[in-house]
Amino acid sequence: MTPVDLDAVLALQQRCYGVDFLEHRDAFAAKLAVTEGLDCCWLARREDGELLAYAVSLPVCEATLPALDAPRCERPAQPTLLYLHDMAVAPEARSLGLASGLLAQLKERALALHLPQMGLVAVQGSVPYWQRQGFAEPAALAPALRAKLASFGADARFLLQSFR
Repeated sequence: MTPVDLDAVLALQQRCYGVDFLEHRDAFAAKLAVTEGLDCCWLARREDGELLAYAVSLPVCEATLPALDAPRCERPAQPTLLYLHDMAVAPEARSLGLASGLLAQLKERALALHLPQMGLVAVQGSVPYWQRQGFAEPAALAPALRAKLASFGADARFLLQSFR
């Protein structure tokens, strides 16, 4: 994924998320910039080029995990997890296994970066889906992480998947 893809990514985001979860172009651009050279953001397209799915992930630690629509992101010197900030699959493509494929790529990338876990913020009632994928809520959250989680709404949950 590159900045050239942002129009298509933002259009798909609008199709998949409620208005409270839409991010501005500068927020997405900041995430792409901080992951440049790390191969952490992917697209899935039809043969004709139409975007069907995307995943945006960032190597972070709790202190650098971005809030929703954060205009800036920080690349930590020693990340502790691969954070799946956003994944969307077009409604008409949800039976194609794209989410599973993107999740497999994410796990491979986390392991290649020597990160022992992946994390995400579950929104829009998606906790059961992510639990079926092996994610679980940690026993406790640091206050700073709790504050960032609040930017995603009252029902948002931070989930982790450990590999070791």
